Amino acid sequence: MRRGYSLLIVIAALLWSLDALVRRQLYFIPAPFLVTIETMIRVLILLPWFTRFLPEYKLMKAKDWWVMMGMGIISGMIGVTLFTAALAQVNDINYSVVALLQQTQPLFAVFLAVLILKEKVSLKFALLGLVAMIAAYFLAFPGLVPTFLGNSGELKAALLALGAAAAWGSGTVLSKLMLSKLSYAATAMLRFIITGITALVWSLFSGQSYVLSTLTVNQWGMILFLAIVGGVASFMLYYKGLQHTEAKVSTFAEMTYPLTAAFIGFAFLGERLVLIQIVAAVVLLATILGITLNKNE
Repeated sequence: MRRGYSLLIVIAALLWSLDALVRRQLYFIPAPFLVTIETMIRVLILLPWFTRFLPEYKLMKAKDWWVMMGMGIISGMIGVTLFTAALAQVNDINYSVVALLQQTQPLFAVFLAVLILKEKVSLKFALLGLVAMIAAYFLAFPGLVPTFLGNSGELKAALLALGAAAAWGSGTVLSKLMLSKLSYAATAMLRFIITGITALVWSLFSGQSYVLSTLTVNQWGMILFLAIVGGVASFMLYYKGLQHTEAKVSTFAEMTYPLTAAFIGFAFLGERLVLIQIVAAVVLLATILGITLNKNE
């Protein structure tokens, strides 16, 4: 573990917040099909380097392949598809609420990091983590009570976001296991291949496809943004940072996302923050920095 690499994860989280804003604009494309298209573009971008990764893949054992399959399907295909579907509920839930609910993933990641990776959690870390989760809750629900309880559409969107959080939380731990065997670039490449294939199968069997010829140049530009900035660039930074950062630290570094989500909601979507959300954002930022820069963690 090396100090400072968690900041790469913070940068990746910033790129993912922009990814979510663009992804929301493509709500009319079925989620599994959008994930298929953007992931296949990522594979094509990395394809020239595939032969360089072959020696690493040949050293993988059966257990490693199962972990990689779990990462590609659970975190890659299921997680991204559920999050995309949640963002597509544009008439039922705010962008910032979807993004903030997704930040419950540390609950799943820390539990699995302790259970699977045998990572230790200090009292200080646990307290900082608890404060971060409370702050994220106040960011999402400034009225203290979730606003979606009386709205079935909003409840559906919230459950989709929570499902994505569970999938990505487990993905953090599976990624950490895989990065002990593969380089970060080889890991990203194999994840994209598995995610793309399984998302395509899901699209075909569920009948959720879209006529690509109807897409405009601007819409294709947004898909390319998802594939390159929200995909290849962010995952390379994320895996490089994760390679030198404990899973329990990295999952909280990713909570930079709620801060940028709240800002984007305010600046681009007209979603206003109340005082309690601003205070929560400051507290959350402080706990993120406390966790990611603490040399003992």
